[in-house]
Amino acid sequence: MEGAKSYVIHYANANESDPHKAKMMGYSETNSWTLAAENVPSLVEGDKFYLYVQTFNELGEGSNEIEKAEFLNENKLGSAWSEPIILTKGGSN
Repeated sequence: MEGAKSYVIHYANANESDPHKAKMMGYSETNSWTLAAENVPSLVEGDKFYLYVQTFNELGEGSNEIEKAEFLNENKLGSAWSEPIILTKGGSN
């Protein structure tokens, strides 16, 4: 979204395509985001990982990414969720 101040990324465990089950969240104030390795759900070759992006015209409040995402999710009106971004875990060569 043009002019968004922040982004909340919603995701769930591997192969979970129901957006209502995407309870885990990330937060960014740019259009770039990296999921920390320790927060990546367990994936095996061929698994799909669904991500949904929501934009906000407000900044999150809190001491870390999770608190900021939760604050926006609970207290502010954001955009509709994006269509899913689907990543598939590939095998090693």
